[in-house]
Amino acid sequence: MLGAARLSSVSSLAMAAAGQAPSVATIEAAVASVTRLTEPPRFVLGSKSASRRAILEAATVGVPFDVVVPDIDEKAIGDRARDEPLALVTQIALAKADALLSSVTNDSHPGAVLLTGDQVVTYEGAIREKPSSLEEARAFIESYGRAPCGTVGAVCLHDLASGRRVLGVDVARITYAPMPAEVVDELLADEMTMWCAGGLMVEHPASAAYLQSIDGGVDNVMGLSSRLVASLLAELRAPADAGSAVLRQRSWAVVGDVLNPNKAASRIVERLESQGRPVALVNPRDKTGKCFTSLADAVLAGVVDAVDLVISPALGVGIVEDMWRLGIRYLFVQPGADSERVLQRARELGLVVETGCVLIQEIPPALPAVSPKL
Repeated sequence: MLGAARLSSVSSLAMAAAGQAPSVATIEAAVASVTRLTEPPRFVLGSKSASRRAILEAATVGVPFDVVVPDIDEKAIGDRARDEPLALVTQIALAKADALLSSVTNDSHPGAVLLTGDQVVTYEGAIREKPSSLEEARAFIESYGRAPCGTVGAVCLHDLASGRRVLGVDVARITYAPMPAEVVDELLADEMTMWCAGGLMVEHPASAAYLQSIDGGVDNVMGLSSRLVASLLAELRAPADAGSAVLRQRSWAVVGDVLNPNKAASRIVERLESQGRPVALVNPRDKTGKCFTSLADAVLAGVVDAVDLVISPALGVGIVEDMWRLGIRYLFVQPGADSERVLQRARELGLVVETGCVLIQEIPPALPAVSPKL
C-alpha cells in the first residue's frame, strides 16, 4: 500500500497481524507510530483537531503546513441513522474540501495539497454519536467490553495546482476487556466523555488497563491515518494516464497455489515477474517451506504494495483482513476468488479493489520506487 515509505512501521504492523499490536492509545503513541511521508508537499490541513495536527507534523518530518478550518455544518450532510459509515465520512471529507477551495487556492498556497478528512465511531456497524445522556454514555462504555468498537475515517487530498483529487478510507478496530463499574463511573465523571462520539475516550488513563488491542493504527484511531495519507499521496503524484491504480503497483504478493505450475497462481507469478514486478509467493496451506504461509511473513521479508488473490473465498476474507492490518491497500481478485463476501469485506476495510484476470489484462508500467524516510 505504502511502498517503501511504509518500511519504518512494518515490524509493528506485522506484530498487529499476529495479534500483538501495542495497546496504548495516546497522542504520543500515535506520533511514534506514523508512516513518514517521502518528500512531503506543503499541506493545508483543513481541520482544527490538535491530534490531526500532531500526526501530520510527525508524518511530514518537519515540513511546515498551514491550517485552515472549513465553515460547514457537518450534521446537515448525510443521514447518520441510515448512511453507511464509509459513505458518510467520504461525503463530509469532500464537503470540507469544496468549502475551502474558494479561499484556499494555488495563488494563496502555491503548490500545496489540501488535506481534509472526517471520522466516525462505530459499534456493530452502526454510527455512534455523542451520548445524549449519562445513561446512554454508560450503556455505550459497558458495551465495549462485549464487542469491539471502531473508527471509520476518510481522507481527501486535493492538489491546488492541478485540481486533481484523491479520496480514501481507513478503519480501525478497538478491543476492550469488560470494565468494572468503578472504572465506568470514573469515565462518566469526566465531562469530556459526553463530548466524545460514542463516549469513547481511548486515551483516558482510567480505561487504559482494559484496552486489549488496536488494529488499523493508533494514529488512525486518534484522527488521521498516516498510512492512508502516504498511499493517497502516491496516487496523487502518479501521472493521470498511469492506468489501473491497482495494477500499476510495484511490489506484489500472490496468494494461492503458487508452487503448482498447473495452477493459475503460478502463471500469475510468472506474468507479474515478466513485467518487472517483484513477487512474494504466499500459500497459507503450504507444507514445503518453499513459500510464505502468511502475508505478515511476506511483509517482514520485503515491501508488498498489492495482493493478487487466487484462493478459495473461505480463506480470502482472512487474507483481506491481514492486508488491512498490514497496511496493504491494493487488492486484485481473480475469478473464483471473487465472492461477494470477499469483495464486500475488502470495501468495508477501505481497500482499493479490482477484479479480472492478470493473465489477460494489460499491466501498466509500475510506479517509481521510493526510498524510505526513517
